[in-house]
Amino acid sequence: MTALDRDTSATITVRHSLAPVAGTGSDQNGASIDRQGFLSGAGVVAYSTSGGVTGGTITGRWQDSADGSTGWANYGTTVTVNLTGTNPSGAFEVPANLSSAKRYVRLVVDADPTGGTPASIVAATAVLGGRNVNPA
Repeated sequence: MTALDRDTSATITVRHSLAPVAGTGSDQNGASIDRQGFLSGAGVVAYSTSGGVTGGTITGRWQDSADGSTGWANYGTTVTVNLTGTNPSGAFEVPANLSSAKRYVRLVVDADPTGGTPASIVAATAVLGGRNVNPA
């Protein structure tokens, strides 16, 4: 049995990206994450709504940057969840093949709930995997 068989931290890492924040109908940018050594990612976006929300959307996407502070550009596929029911909450995944991404990535979430007096809270966590060099 190798270290890779016993310890998932040898092959994946979890990084907090976006602390819970009020969704405002504009992009909420997550923290910069150094993805060096990882070839894939899965963003997990959690959301909760209140105020009589009956519709709208929550959108999650990856962005990349060469230096982690400037030049952010959309990367990969955008995932949009349509809100249904009254005051929906939930979570969804934003997968990404990061093999051609620049060194730094972040998750970006946009909440646009409608109905009543809409309010939302969103948060995001990044899971990086697919190490291109495994530890000894």
